[in-house]
Amino acid sequence: MWYMTEERQLMLNVARDFVQNEVKPVALEIDKSCRFPLELFKRAGELGFLGVTISEEYGGLGGDQTTLALIMEEIAKSLPVLTVAIGAHSLLAGGLLEMLGTPEQKKKYLAPAATGEIMLACGSTEGAGGSNQAEFTTRAVLDGDEWVLNGNKVLISNIGVADVYIVLALTSDIDPATKSGMSCFIVEAGTPGFVIGQPEHKLGWHGSNTGSISFQNCRIPKESLLGPLGGCLQAMFVSATAEFLSCGPVSLGMAEGAYEMALEYSLERMQKGKSMFDRFQVTRHKLVQMWGEIESLRALVYSTYAMRDAGSMELARGRLLKCKGAEVSEYVAREAIQLIGGVGTVVDTGVERFWRDAKVMAIGGASVEALMDNIAMLIKNKTV
Repeated sequence: MWYMTEERQLMLNVARDFVQNEVKPVALEIDKSCRFPLELFKRAGELGFLGVTISEEYGGLGGDQTTLALIMEEIAKSLPVLTVAIGAHSLLAGGLLEMLGTPEQKKKYLAPAATGEIMLACGSTEGAGGSNQAEFTTRAVLDGDEWVLNGNKVLISNIGVADVYIVLALTSDIDPATKSGMSCFIVEAGTPGFVIGQPEHKLGWHGSNTGSISFQNCRIPKESLLGPLGGCLQAMFVSATAEFLSCGPVSLGMAEGAYEMALEYSLERMQKGKSMFDRFQVTRHKLVQMWGEIESLRALVYSTYAMRDAGSMELARGRLLKCKGAEVSEYVAREAIQLIGGVGTVVDTGVERFWRDAKVMAIGGASVEALMDNIAMLIKNKTV
């Protein structure tokens, strides 16, 4: 592939060995039990996957975005939910720490996060407002040398397993002109007044600890403010874009995983002396269409990442990767189930979980409908 380099190939080889020897053997069990893959997450940290793009100064590899995309794609072929945990940790929460943190905060939290010694979560989403933070209700008030947090967050990834939460809270009303008013805070698990709920049982992303957290007169040190007072929304926009970008290679990996299972089945399943592939034209055509969608998505993913590594933010294409990725992965997984037939609906075969995970991809983190509207505004303002 045109985007491969010797360094990227070396990292991809490490990722492939990790997936083949450690991830794939337990992937189905994790999906069925909804168990958070903590040991795999820690192992990913040991291999450097959690700190690919973090600077070497703070324990990372100082690598590029494309290398991270290759790793996420490879993992998603077997266990997409592990990439969900990595994205929330490294891209959302880790991204905010890297952009807004003081050297002391980065040394304390970002450096151990880069190696998996601690896990991060990002507490942003609320029941009201969606992506309109002006409607958020979680607030932080300065009382002497402490911030006092009150409010609730919903559908937060990595709850209960994260050691540190990067939390968004209003410190004043949002100014429509400057977008100031929202601040970031570092809240450690176990802080009095910080209540962590139980993970939700979801359609897909089994093994992702997704649920609610709340703050009930939760007091944290004044030094827990992350970045400028009232000035974190721009950084959150950048951090969220990195997560949207990652949905491209993750969706690509899911589509490839489902496609490979359908192709293998069609070559091995015999009908009247011939494989399904050789006997039925409809089987061959379905596989060609699936392959075509996968390769089209691959071209979009890695051309966008190339532009990102060249310094462009790619706000529109980053969001498009999530929209197109969810569409392609759901389509390919659906067709894979159809090709495999009744057996494809059986959980123990492992193919139907790709469809369930793809369906959640279209919603989790930001719905494709909301992102399409974001893209439309970027097109209108000629900022694509």
